[in-house]
Amino acid sequence: MCCFLFCRRLAARVKMLTRQVEFLSQQTGQLTERVESLESQVLTGLTIIPELIHYFEVRTGQQVRVSTTFVTLEGVVLATAEDGVQLREASGDLVLIPFANITSVQ
Repeated sequence: MCCFLFCRRLAARVKMLTRQVEFLSQQTGQLTERVESLESQVLTGLTIIPELIHYFEVRTGQQVRVSTTFVTLEGVVLATAEDGVQLREASGDLVLIPFANITSVQ
């Protein structure tokens, strides 16, 4: 009887530890992806900002105002990339704005 109880406890413990290992393996995979992304950004100098990418993607074809470290620009969003946005100003000029230079958007 004692051996039976010990085996059940041991099996339950093994099952719990197996779940913990699976969870930790998933977390390790996610952290590895993040580290690789950050390393890539450091090596290339390109900063990926998902919030800005999404902001401009949903506003494609719409008028926006973008303030940078040097100037404030207004224009229609034409395209969005991982590292910047392209606008067409009222004058017809095309402007590429790196996300690293953007201080605010409206």
